[in-house]
Amino acid sequence: MPSLDLRSFVARAGTLVDSSPPASRRETRTWLVEPFLETLGWDLRAESCVTDRSIDDTPLEYVLLVDSVPALFVAVEAADEPLEETRANALQQAMAWTGVDRAIYTNGRQYLLLAGTTDIEYHTLRLSELTDGESTVGLYSRDALGRRLAQHSRNHVARQLAIERSRLVDSIGEQLTAATAHGDVYDDEFESAIDRFLDQLVVAFTDADSEQPNAVADVSVRFDESTISSETPTDGDTAETGSATDPSRHTTTDANEDAGTGRVADTAASTESNGREAPARDDDAERREPDDDTDAENGTEDGEESEYVVRLFNDRGSIGAIGHSTSEGALVGAAEYLFERGLSGVTVPWSPDEADGTVLNSDPVHADGSPMAASTQLSNGLYLETAGTVEERAARVQALAARAGLRAMLTGDWDT
Repeated sequence: MPSLDLRSFVARAGTLVDSSPPASRRETRTWLVEPFLETLGWDLRAESCVTDRSIDDTPLEYVLLVDSVPALFVAVEAADEPLEETRANALQQAMAWTGVDRAIYTNGRQYLLLAGTTDIEYHTLRLSELTDGESTVGLYSRDALGRRLAQHSRNHVARQLAIERSRLVDSIGEQLTAATAHGDVYDDEFESAIDRFLDQLVVAFTDADSEQPNAVADVSVRFDESTISSETPTDGDTAETGSATDPSRHTTTDANEDAGTGRVADTAASTESNGREAPARDDDAERREPDDDTDAENGTEDGEESEYVVRLFNDRGSIGAIGHSTSEGALVGAAEYLFERGLSGVTVPWSPDEADGTVLNSDPVHADGSPMAASTQLSNGLYLETAGTVEERAARVQALAARAGLRAMLTGDWDT
């Protein structure tokens, strides 16, 4: 990787921040962020730089392309404003949805570098620390990302479709309206159908990639505000890495890894060593009966491990995804995730409309008092019915998502 002139940039930017700091987001972009990106080798005057674009309802100041393929998201705050955890997490969700696996969130004085689409790694640096962190910062350069995207993959198509989604919705909608009598009467229906179609198309191309999605955990953005004004770290004060609002959950990885030095842990369920979510387990193992078709799900005929993926959407687009090697694990992970996002108001015992069996209850029994054939106790104490075929678990996931006001798209091995 060519050497970056970060030292000169840090010196110039530090002098500017100390003498006449930017007073708005626009000035921050012009005086601090754009010179930083240019130092990384990006040409911000070329067609490969898209500005002021919203992706999955997440506003981005820059989307940087490599040969028309989105490679890097950049979100900006004004220099006198802190980085916001809510926006950092929204940026992370946009990465998971689009497959764009590099992003920078900055106010010109603080830099949050994100990498990945499922197990998000992040690294936080102050302006004065960029030079010492050149090996990490360099992974976001035009040269480094150009090499990463040199070989075409189906995931590139997913990135392009996601970035162009708004334009495609408008364009297809206009054509449908023009092709039908009184088509404007049905604009809302057309738009809804196009949204679903594009969701499925992006998911289809994303799922073809080797890395399957898990639920995305929150990013915690923390800087020592007492040192920001001088941009000089105090004794013992170093750039923060890791994943969590709980410092005890930080993990350390090799500094030569492909970005950052911390990995975001999954909060929707416990995580197995293979990176997929493990189903929650009852304290009393006797409460769970063996399930005949669970063992058969653990692998396919050719010996490859199965993958059951649940993608969840609201009216604006994708909000997250869960992946597991069994349909039972995916059902449990989806339930945990949904209880954090709209399902918590459910009254137990609960079953979907026109369903005979109880799906959720405060005890591992059905509404009529008969025991559940197999159940898992969720983190909120409720019991989830996990028995049945893959098709029955799929229906249960769909019903739980609908009860939470969301829609679920099931991909991977659900249909097999």
